[in-house]
Amino acid sequence: MRSAPSLPPLPNSLGIALVISSATPLLLLNKDLCVEAASRSFCTAFELDPAQVVGVELCALGDGEWSAPQLRSLLRATMAGSAAIEAYEMDLIRVGHPTLCLILNAHLLDHDGADQRRMALAVLDVTAIRQAKKAWAAAEREKDVLLRELQHRVANSLQIIASVLMQSARRVQSDEARLHLHDAHHRVMSIATLQRQ
Repeated sequence: MRSAPSLPPLPNSLGIALVISSATPLLLLNKDLCVEAASRSFCTAFELDPAQVVGVELCALGDGEWSAPQLRSLLRATMAGSAAIEAYEMDLIRVGHPTLCLILNAHLLDHDGADQRRMALAVLDVTAIRQAKKAWAAAEREKDVLLRELQHRVANSLQIIASVLMQSARRVQSDEARLHLHDAHHRVMSIATLQRQ
């Protein structure tokens, strides 16, 4: 297990301390979308050196994987106060790493006395959840195929049993045995009818 990365010294601020200690991957962005603070969980989750994150524009983080034009546009609109990002889903594609499915939430932090706007950007990795849903859907499809195959085999078996009963009824000499075989045939056909429904 890796130890939490150490962060560079930051101004003594409760807000920044909250961001840094957040268990949720979290960034504090300034009006230019530059990182003012990053949570340890963000740096760990996306394998970023904390010393290389603060002061860097979001789109320049890592190898530029955060530079999606639509994300930048939404963040700028949020910073301007004309939009809010409640659950923006994006795929984070990094060289040499599996693609991650992320849900982003961005909220403007505009309070009295602040000389400039800031934004909190929370990141939730839902890759495992999406993969589990896909696996569940695939298992459901496979189960449906197997169930149809089972129903088909049961129907074939019932037809074979019904045919054998009718052949036996034709060959038997006893009227009573023939009656029982016809009765058994009708029961098998009733079961086959129910099975097809």
